[in-house]
Amino acid sequence: MPEAKARPQFLRGDFEAAALLAMKEVELRVRTMAGLPNSLTGTALMQQAFRPGKGDQEAGPLVDTTADGGEAVGTMELFKGAIGLFKNPPSHRRVDYTDPTEAAEVLLLADLLMRLLNKIEES
Repeated sequence: MPEAKARPQFLRGDFEAAALLAMKEVELRVRTMAGLPNSLTGTALMQQAFRPGKGDQEAGPLVDTTADGGEAVGTMELFKGAIGLFKNPPSHRRVDYTDPTEAAEVLLLADLLMRLLNKIEES
């Protein structure tokens, strides 16, 4: 879980690093589980891993093909949005998390995403 990587930074008050590390762990796990190349990153990685299949387009390797179409899209968008909003910005510029509660919530979101990945792995 991302907690092991992010906890030391969070406890030191480096909330930006904690949030970045937590979401980076999500990104790394998605890439590994999906078997996608290191060159695929960020939101493009999430879209490729979780894309619902339509027509002749094959479903992504992590999509639940038994899920309702809207739920499959929602899962893709959840991962894509989390990475786009909480992992990408601190990868490219300074993001000041002055509120420890906000930073903790980003860590909790990363934890939730990891739990969803656990379910995918178990199925």
